[in-house]
Amino acid sequence: MTYDYLKTLKATNQTLRLLCSDNFAMSVSFFYAVFVSKRRTTVLQSELVRHLEDYLFLLNERQSGAFPKTAQEYLNDFANSGYLRKYYADAEEPQYDLTPQTQKALEWIESLQKREFVGSRSRFNLIFDLLEELEFETELDDEARIEKLEAQKREIDAQIDAIRSKKALRFDDSRIKEQYMQIEEIARNLKYDFAEIEYNFRELNTRAMETIARSEDAKTEVLGSIFAIEDEIRDSDQGKSFFAFWQLLTDMQRSERLNELIEKLYTIDSVNRFDPQRRLKNLKYELLGSGEKIVSVTGRLIEQLRRFIDDRVWIENRRILQLCRSIEKRSLDIKENMPKSRSFTLLPGEKVAIYSIADKRLYSLRTQTNFKPRIEPKEARIDLESFLHQCYVDEAELKRRIETLLMQRSQCSLGEVAAHFGVDNGIAELIGYFTIAKQSSTARIETKVHEVIEIRDFDDNIKKVRVPKTVFTRG
Repeated sequence: MTYDYLKTLKATNQTLRLLCSDNFAMSVSFFYAVFVSKRRTTVLQSELVRHLEDYLFLLNERQSGAFPKTAQEYLNDFANSGYLRKYYADAEEPQYDLTPQTQKALEWIESLQKREFVGSRSRFNLIFDLLEELEFETELDDEARIEKLEAQKREIDAQIDAIRSKKALRFDDSRIKEQYMQIEEIARNLKYDFAEIEYNFRELNTRAMETIARSEDAKTEVLGSIFAIEDEIRDSDQGKSFFAFWQLLTDMQRSERLNELIEKLYTIDSVNRFDPQRRLKNLKYELLGSGEKIVSVTGRLIEQLRRFIDDRVWIENRRILQLCRSIEKRSLDIKENMPKSRSFTLLPGEKVAIYSIADKRLYSLRTQTNFKPRIEPKEARIDLESFLHQCYVDEAELKRRIETLLMQRSQCSLGEVAAHFGVDNGIAELIGYFTIAKQSSTARIETKVHEVIEIRDFDDNIKKVRVPKTVFTRG
């Protein structure tokens, strides 16, 4: 960190510009009140202006004329300075969210607050566990890995014996608080990191859009470059880590387990006394909301691809129409002034297929077919059992089964529905479930993950079918 570097950093870095700005206290306190304290990532412009008007009114009452501008003018200043990101999504009015630089400022200011105590023991244990995991996965050979696992097994057996003999001591209040503070800090940093991940993904997405806007190449070349950018997003270290995390977070079993652990967390008296606001109660939904914004970046890339293809098709159709009109005009000109030579027009690079009369086949006599004068009776056997295999799949009944399970949990898979109610109408009933999932906005079909479902066919035989994993969520 040299003198010149720090001087340039202070002048160009948006985080330091926010901390050094004249309206630092007003802007940062407002961002914290609207976004952080309410645990929101995106706010509509009308709502943000309304909150800012009320906040400015309170500040001007304490110190008259301290903030003379209107709420909309201050909001424009925040967006132009890079403190807030303004964009249009599905809503008709613009939306705002905090930029990664602003979130870094908030994170740093939060770290300055005096804490009750610092959990150094849990942090050291975390560092030690990470180092041992790296050693286990990178340096140790197979025999050493097995020996280490055997040692862990002996330690676990010793702990079990200590619990049975009532010698094992549980965490005291200090250790519980220390563990809770570590969980809260990791969760808070994870949400702040999401903003930076989204920013990095959006930069790659912007590169793809610039490629589309500037390219005059063929569709195949542009699509190839864009798919390469999407692969770059997913294959980068940050992309691999995030999408692995996203798969864990959206996994039904882990999601239910996370809900269960958080509910049990607040049954501990010391945790309730330490955190009466229950700041981690909605942790899963906050992570899902932040993660969905990152996943939507790749969705915007696909939408941009669709627009590019539509535009190229429209341009090509327009070019074809122009050529047809020019041919029509040329034909009218030729009609008024008939050409005297046989070769009056040329089509470069094209060959006209000529079908000569000599290419046709010669006439061949038809052979006469003799039919018998009477029809000989013949016995025909019809398999009437096939009519018994006709069935009607009631989609309303299938929806009722899904809703029954969703009354007990936030989401369920097709495998759970089949295990609970059974599949008695064979493949037709499974197709009914897939039709419901395809038409529902609260269901998703994961093509990369599969599950095995037992069904009963019309002959009352049990069969196993491997299908893509389908997850239904509560609306």
